[in-house]
Amino acid sequence: YFLLTVIPFLMFAKSYNLQELISYATEHNYQIQAQEMQSKAKLSEMEASKSAYWPTVDIGASYGRTNPNSLVAPGETVTGYASIGMDIYDGGRKCALVNAKNFAYQASIFEKDALRKSIALNIVNHFYTIKKLQAILYAMNEQSKELRLQIKRVKKFNLAGLSTQEEIDKLQAVYDDSQYRIANTKLILQTNQDNLTLLSGLPSNHLKSSSFKKPRKIIFEPYEKSKIIQANAKALEQNANAIDAGYLPQVRINNTYSKSHYDDVVGMPGVEGDSFLPDHQNKLMLSANMRLFDYGKMKKERESVMYQKMALESQNSYAVREQKMQFTLSESRLKTIQAKLKSSKSALSAAKSTYGAIVKKFEANLVDNIAYLDALNAHTLSEARYKETLYDYEIAKSIYYYYAGKNPKEFIQ
Repeated sequence: YFLLTVIPFLMFAKSYNLQELISYATEHNYQIQAQEMQSKAKLSEMEASKSAYWPTVDIGASYGRTNPNSLVAPGETVTGYASIGMDIYDGGRKCALVNAKNFAYQASIFEKDALRKSIALNIVNHFYTIKKLQAILYAMNEQSKELRLQIKRVKKFNLAGLSTQEEIDKLQAVYDDSQYRIANTKLILQTNQDNLTLLSGLPSNHLKSSSFKKPRKIIFEPYEKSKIIQANAKALEQNANAIDAGYLPQVRINNTYSKSHYDDVVGMPGVEGDSFLPDHQNKLMLSANMRLFDYGKMKKERESVMYQKMALESQNSYAVREQKMQFTLSESRLKTIQAKLKSSKSALSAAKSTYGAIVKKFEANLVDNIAYLDALNAHTLSEARYKETLYDYEIAKSIYYYYAGKNPKEFIQ
C-alpha cells in the first residue's frame, strides 16, 4: 500500500526536461508501438516470401468407397501419400516479390521514424506552449496582486475623502477582467498539459528548462516522407517485374510417394482381387508451362502498377520541393523571431522603467488611475511577450531542424 501510494506521487511530483519527455514517448507512446507492430508485420511478410525458395513437403490421406465395385475398382480404398516439390524456374517472380516485400518493410521503418519525429515535434510545441502560458499566467497573477493592493489603497483614500468611488470601480473592473483572463489561461494551460502527458506518457505539471542548440552549418537532406514514397515506388516496380515473370516459362519438379490399402475387392478364379492394384507407388513429375495468350491481361496489370509508381515519383518530387520551401521559410522565421526577441527585450526594459516611475507618481497622487493602469498593462504585456518570444524561438529552432531532415531530439542541450 505504501508503494502504491508513494510511487505515483513521486512520479507526478518529479520534474522532466524535454529530452526525458521525448525519450520516454519513443518507448511508450501507443502510436509508436502500433507502428512498430506494423513494421514487424512487414518483416514477417518479407520472411514469408523468402520461404518460397524452399521445397514444399505435403502429406495427406484419402478414403474412397465405390459401389458397385469391380476388378479394377475395389469397394474401399485407403491411401496415404507424401509429396515434395520445388520450383526450378519461375522467371524471377519470387525474387521480385521478395524485393517488393523488402522495400515495403523499409517504408514501414521510415514511417516509424517519421512518426517519432512528428510526435517529438508535437511534444516540443506543447512543452514550450506550456512554458509560454506559465509565463503569461505569472505576469497576470503579478498584475492581479498589484491591482488588489491599489484597490485597498484607493479605498482607504476614499474613506478619507481623497478619491472617488469611480476610481475604485474602474480598478475593480480591471481586476475582475484579469481574473477571467487568468481562468481562461489556466484552461488553455491544462489542455496543453493533458496533450503533452498523452503524447509523452509522463506527467507535465512540472517541467525543467530545456533549449535547442543554435543552428550552425545545417545541411539539408530529404526527410522520411520522401524516403517512404521512394521505398513504396520501388516496391511497385518489383511488383511489376513479378507480373512480367508470368510471361516466362514456369518449371516445377514434384515427387509423390503413396501407399494404398484395398477392401471389398472383386477377384477372379486363381487370382487375388487386389493383385492388379499397386499397394505403393512413386511418381516423379517435371512440369513446364508458359502463358502464350491472355488478351493483354498481365500487360495491363503491369501498366497499372507502373502508373502507380510514376504517381509516387511525382509525389516525391513535390514532397522534396515542399520540404525545401518549408526549410527556407523556417530559416527566415528564425531570423524574424531573433529580431522580435531583441525588440521585445528593449520594450520590456522601457516598460519596467516607465512602470516604476508611474507607480511612484500614482501613489503620490500625481497621475490618475488611467495612467497607472496603462503602465501596468504595458509592463505585464511586455514581460509576457518577451517570455513568449523566447519560447517561440525554441519552437522555431525545432521546426528548422525538422525541415532540414534532422531529428530535433538530437539538438536538445
